[in-house]
Amino acid sequence: MLVGNEAARRRRGARLLTWTTALLLSAGPGGARTTEFCLEGLFDIGVRHQGLRAGVSERTPTTWCVVTEDDGDRVVYRASGKVNPDLDDSWAVAYPAADVVRIVNRDDPPDVEFRGVEVAAAEARRVRRLDPRRLAEELESRGGVIPDLDIELDAGRIAWVTSRASFPLRGEVPVVWRWRWDDPAAPRASLTVESEVVFEASGRWRELAAEEATALWQLSGGVAPIEAPAEQWPARVAMRRIDLDAHTFLVRGVRTGFQHLVVDTEQGLVVADAPAGWVELHHLPPRDLVGGLGVSGLSEGLIDFLEAEAPGRPLRAVALTHFHDDHAGGARAFAAAGAEVLAPADAADFLDRSLDRAPAPPDRLARSGGEVSVRAVAEPLTIGERRPVTVLPMDASPHVGDQLGVWARDADIFFVSDVHVPVDEEPRPRTGRERTECWFAGWATGHLGPNTRVANSHSAVTTPVSRLREIAASPTCRGLTAAR
Repeated sequence: MLVGNEAARRRRGARLLTWTTALLLSAGPGGARTTEFCLEGLFDIGVRHQGLRAGVSERTPTTWCVVTEDDGDRVVYRASGKVNPDLDDSWAVAYPAADVVRIVNRDDPPDVEFRGVEVAAAEARRVRRLDPRRLAEELESRGGVIPDLDIELDAGRIAWVTSRASFPLRGEVPVVWRWRWDDPAAPRASLTVESEVVFEASGRWRELAAEEATALWQLSGGVAPIEAPAEQWPARVAMRRIDLDAHTFLVRGVRTGFQHLVVDTEQGLVVADAPAGWVELHHLPPRDLVGGLGVSGLSEGLIDFLEAEAPGRPLRAVALTHFHDDHAGGARAFAAAGAEVLAPADAADFLDRSLDRAPAPPDRLARSGGEVSVRAVAEPLTIGERRPVTVLPMDASPHVGDQLGVWARDADIFFVSDVHVPVDEEPRPRTGRERTECWFAGWATGHLGPNTRVANSHSAVTTPVSRLREIAASPTCRGLTAAR
């Protein structure tokens, strides 16, 4: 039974009191402890709409860990696994004080620290709940009710946790944690989004020794952190225009780390990608990196920005470079503004269904009673005769199976998303993404002009094809080519 009426809360509180008292007594003579709880299992990046093929399951080994204290609110979250098919990574975020968030870079100091973050304490609390024992303690302290979470207990232990979140390509749907306690020291967990299993894992606890617990809060490498503005955490919208020529520009800062190509053809504006938010699933309840905007809010904001920058110019089309939800999930906003929605051929049907799912999110398209119609692009498509734009199908990459590039022909700028994200102007592939970067360098040298420059979705660096030719010829890329 879900937490609801007063009698249920009292019964639940009594069971929780028995369980949590036993946990506190088990702490031993040392009293307060620092505890790590880890979930190790398989995460489905396909269900998360970040896989190689639209609508296809793709499970990958993943670990989520949360470190908490008995007598404090400090939290560390650590994770490892694939966030995309071509990116296997690990990361850590610490909450050392009520208004401080620290990105921990143990292997590559310094850390990055945000001070004065108003949401830090609430975010730390949501992450802390990943440990079901800590969630049970909080439930007891709150009298059996935690806002935005419906919680069911079994023999005093957390059994079900249900919440809701708004996802691009899904809308507002249930998010459910299911806990099984056949082995109380190693509970099993499954996380579902709209009844699809996204994460299945086994849990384990570990008490940290005093020295390890102390080291947890020390700065990486013993060096001062990079201080970042508080308003940039976890992400912010700060759009600005970067002109590439008289009719071609980038909109940078649609959200932190995202930019979009815009070309003003004689038929109207052509935009690369339809941005959407990112829901953090390890939070209970889940939260979007940019709160309050819903599924379509980021793209609606981009459209408002374009109307101010190019008054009177219609939106001719938005080209979705690939189906991943953070790049395609805002297409409803462009449909509401009258733009044609273009997508890779293999993903077009999936996007057409996903963007018009019922119930529709409460956005401009829903209020107008409109629908999204996605046009599949299987062959090069040129829009406009003066200042033309070519939407160009690309081969399958290690990042995604079907994708588009957007080529502003007069400016000779080619825009891609995710397959080329340089950190500097050196002729070498980005560390950790060598397969994809080498793939793109080879593709670009075979398909683009020698004077073409490549802009991308996540980096301020614009790369000439001449440099991509050097990257393709680098020992790293040659070695990968030989290995294939």
